[in-house]
Amino acid sequence: MVNRITFNAKAPVMPVIDSHIHLDFDLFDAKRDILMLHMQRLGLLHAVIPGVSAAHWAKQRAVAKQYDCSYALGIHPWYCDEQWPSDIVQLEQLLIKNKQDKRLVAIGECGLDGGYRDTWDMQIHCFEAQLSLAQRFDLPVIIHSVKAHNEVLHLLKRYPLNKAGVIHGFYGSTQLAQQYLDCGMKLGIGHLLFNKTAKKLRESIVNLPLASLVVETDLALALQQEKPDVDDNISESNLMLHLLIAEIAMLQKKSRVLVSEQVFRNTLQLFDL
Repeated sequence: MVNRITFNAKAPVMPVIDSHIHLDFDLFDAKRDILMLHMQRLGLLHAVIPGVSAAHWAKQRAVAKQYDCSYALGIHPWYCDEQWPSDIVQLEQLLIKNKQDKRLVAIGECGLDGGYRDTWDMQIHCFEAQLSLAQRFDLPVIIHSVKAHNEVLHLLKRYPLNKAGVIHGFYGSTQLAQQYLDCGMKLGIGHLLFNKTAKKLRESIVNLPLASLVVETDLALALQQEKPDVDDNISESNLMLHLLIAEIAMLQKKSRVLVSEQVFRNTLQLFDL
């Protein structure tokens, strides 16, 4: 496939792709137009909107179409409940119906979260079902893995994926990163890299091949954590991708241009953009 999105190092602002932004969330309803305008002025060429639940999919797809973004469809472990079997059926139907939609680039956000033990068994079954769909439809996965790395790795080995996927919001050690890389996964690097106490993550960035990384804002979670007003954080949020690239460049002792171009190409390859 010929990439329809290209990196231009001579552009006035370094071009970037946000590999994970929940642009469809209600938090952005009043400010979505201005948010996207600001991000595009600061170099955003494209973005991928991950899915979280069946209740979100219709709005998510509409937002992706309106702003010419790519999207993934999936069931996030936080939204996994007794209705997961019917949600999987609905997901399968949407994948069949929209298999020719070039904006549909992955399955997810799916995975496991050990902080939600009450739904653990359902999470596992739901995640397995989504991995099976990823195999069937030959799509990469966007994975949420929190306090569940052993289980996620086990299931990735049980359901090997031709197009692999990405571990969203990666925060672990070099050893853990290598286990995911051995499964063909890329690592989504986000705002946790700015935490100077995240020593394992920062050491991982030093040691990992640049070809394994993509950058993300996770812009809904990142804003909600401190409950700020969207108006006051638009500029900071838009700059996050460039700040991440600068931090990676500093840790790897490489130029920002080199890092920008490589993570850009990594994202193109991951989602076949």
